[in-house]
Amino acid sequence: MRLKPFIAANMSEALLLVKESLGSDAIILNTEKLPDGQVKLTAAIDEEDFSFTPKEEVEKIPSKSVFDDSEIRESLNYHGVIETSKDKILSRIRKAHFQNGESDSLKLLARDLNQNIGYYKMLDRSTPFKLFMGVSGSGKSTAIAKVATQAKFKKISACIISTDNIRAGANNQLESFAKILDTPFIFAGDANMLYNKAAQNAQKYNLVLIDTPGVNPFKKEEVDKLKPFINVLKADKIMTMDAGRNAYDAVEIAEVFKNIGAQHIFPTRLDLARRIGGIISVADVCKLKLGAAGISASIVQGIAKIDAASLAKLLLPKHKQEGK
Repeated sequence: MRLKPFIAANMSEALLLVKESLGSDAIILNTEKLPDGQVKLTAAIDEEDFSFTPKEEVEKIPSKSVFDDSEIRESLNYHGVIETSKDKILSRIRKAHFQNGESDSLKLLARDLNQNIGYYKMLDRSTPFKLFMGVSGSGKSTAIAKVATQAKFKKISACIISTDNIRAGANNQLESFAKILDTPFIFAGDANMLYNKAAQNAQKYNLVLIDTPGVNPFKKEEVDKLKPFINVLKADKIMTMDAGRNAYDAVEIAEVFKNIGAQHIFPTRLDLARRIGGIISVADVCKLKLGAAGISASIVQGIAKIDAASLAKLLLPKHKQEGK
């Protein structure tokens, strides 16, 4: 029997070394975690004739496989990213480092967020209907006003339809914004009216921005009242959410909206949030795409594009401070 020890940064890499050196018939006899965090395996294979030189006794993988992920780990902890999402991100980053030797935390994190979180373009006109949903007070009406403002700047024609038959104040505020922007404001009190008004105005405008009543996602009767508005149109369905919300609460809320059709998330009050673990967790767990966020109370300059690079900088502020 041929015995041979192997040392690697983790178990999966050690097993890969065993397979490459001794083949798939090798048997693992012993595993041991070394003081420096690496893993040592002792493997064996039946072989009639065997001899080895001292150089072959312990085979180590290249040093690039040992990556200090503490900076990223500490940042994800600080922001409150839920454990399952954090573990997946760190595992993928360690693997990416092993494959290409990259050691810059910001570049590794940005690349991972680019590959594993979806993104959308808020003003994409391939789907003219943009329907906003969310809990009461999540900033839907303000988000719509900001999007309408950006459309105006880019000379994209738009109108606003409100279906909120619960809060008259919200309609008054949104209608006031629409007047300032010289953007048509229309009210649709039920799903059939929404369908007809949306279809009519899609012939006139590039974008139709739709506000819906804010609901408590944990009250079935409120969610059921929202469903007809969501199901009546083929629209980009965008959930607004306070960027600073606790990650576990955020995921629970987002799962409800995801189940009734939400595809994207629009974080609001990003300028007031010091921890964005809720947004990262929702994007990862619920697979809601990111594209834009509210960054101030200003309607004119209160929206910013979100992509992998900007997310990575928000998560790793140390790099920003050092000008990296």
